[in-house]
Amino acid sequence: MNKAATRNARRSGFTLVEVLIVLAIIALMGALVGTNAIGMLFKSNRDKAELDVETLKQAVKLYQTMEMGKLPQDSDWPDFLFDGSKNHKAAYIDTDKYEDRQVKDPWGTPYMYRRLSSTEFEVFSYGMDGQPGGEGDDADISSKKSKE
Repeated sequence: MNKAATRNARRSGFTLVEVLIVLAIIALMGALVGTNAIGMLFKSNRDKAELDVETLKQAVKLYQTMEMGKLPQDSDWPDFLFDGSKNHKAAYIDTDKYEDRQVKDPWGTPYMYRRLSSTEFEVFSYGMDGQPGGEGDDADISSKKSKE
């Protein structure tokens, strides 16, 4: 090989510094995309929980309508959703969506129901942390806070 061919052969490869710079750029881009994707996942879980609470709220209102104004007792939750009621023998929800007759939020905790009076009720989730209260992703999701 002549000197010009040897010089061109050496220049055609990448140096270690160049490879490290490219890897650092890829890592930074991955971190940015990963951070945004995780944020979107948490937002989508909250959105799903809000939709679930609204669906369950409508199921309770249907029960109330079918039972001539009577709300289910706290002890009826969630059985009436799957079993129906005296005047409505069919399930009040799509039972194929729920395993083990449990209606769970995106974080795996069962949704809760509370009868507040003879005409008022609340369906809720404690959010990602599973504890009452909280802020952000840990905040409670309630049918009382949603539009009536």
